[in-house]
Amino acid sequence: MNWQPVYDVSGQGAPEFHGYVLFGLALLAVAGGFWLRARRRGERSGTARVLALFALLIAALGYGVNTWDRNRLADHLVAGRVLTVEGPVFAHAQWREDITHPGQGSTRRFQNWERIVVGGVTFIWSPGAHQAAFTNAQTPPLALRDGLWLRVTWVEDAPDEATQRRIVKLETGDPPPDATPWGVPAKVLPDAPYPSVLVMPGQR
Repeated sequence: MNWQPVYDVSGQGAPEFHGYVLFGLALLAVAGGFWLRARRRGERSGTARVLALFALLIAALGYGVNTWDRNRLADHLVAGRVLTVEGPVFAHAQWREDITHPGQGSTRRFQNWERIVVGGVTFIWSPGAHQAAFTNAQTPPLALRDGLWLRVTWVEDAPDEATQRRIVKLETGDPPPDATPWGVPAKVLPDAPYPSVLVMPGQR
């Protein structure tokens, strides 16, 4: 099958995290303005200190941690410490989860999720999240749908946790000529007018 790459954590489609550094620098500039104004008045600026600390945290956590995570996943891919499955997408879904904390009053918070099942393996992520692994955040996003044939390569960060199956490489392909949305026909049952036994992708 001719596979077309969509995402590769070590290259194509992989996110860049320089935005965290730029945002941190912008906050530092604002903090510098508060500091200069306070200095002219002979005062100390607590606001400048808070903004400067916040800027450093954004740069360190947003850029540093995400870059470390991306390099870690890329090393797994290069070393072959990954799992792979291919086949048609099944049970694609998107939904929104209410994650509002009971003690936060009327402030509502929601988490968006997206799910696909390929070859019996479930993958769940937060669509568009700025993370090292695939979250369909590229432009334009991949139009996922049931029946779309994918080859998914991932790192299992936590056993049997669909949200911790970190997709490091994603490819699309044309289905085999004898494919169905549920698998590839393997044989014909006696007296059946059509192939009636399916082998799901990843099975032998």
